[in-house]
Amino acid sequence: MTRFRSHFLPRTPTGRRLVALFVVLFAFTQPPLVYWLGNRVEPWIGGMPFLYVYLLVFYVLLIGVLIRVQRRGL
Repeated sequence: MTRFRSHFLPRTPTGRRLVALFVVLFAFTQPPLVYWLGNRVEPWIGGMPFLYVYLLVFYVLLIGVLIRVQRRGL
């Protein structure tokens, strides 16, 4: 008889680290952290307010983590 293991839980140390990294990065896109750190109208970066650049950077990093997980098959 086989023991049931959920496919939602990472089974390797690398998988656990990537899940933790994803959760930490995602926390930076949610209140209250986004209000404390990214809620700025000034300075403008590349013609966009700082808040938009802040969120863009974190969302690109989140997508990068997801792509790395997918490529490694974790």
